[in-house]
Amino acid sequence: MKYPLYVGYWEKKMLGISTKQKMVLECLSWFIEEHGYSPTYRELAKELNSDVNSVYKKVTILIDKGYVSCKNGKIRTLKVIKQYDERE
Repeated sequence: MKYPLYVGYWEKKMLGISTKQKMVLECLSWFIEEHGYSPTYRELAKELNSDVNSVYKKVTILIDKGYVSCKNGKIRTLKVIKQYDERE
């Protein structure tokens, strides 16, 4: 793979999210809107037909990218900070 000639490519690549991360973000938003409280990782995994470890990794990435917040790893404290905008 050839490296891009401009630095902005990597910055944009790091800010963008994958399709599966977007699915987790949308499911998290839906769950909070539907139930009025944040889901556990197990509840998210059940909704997404996935395993808990995969969901945990994707949520951690979303936290690192600034889309989701969590209070010191406590349960039911996941919160969507911003929605994904495909124009970014």
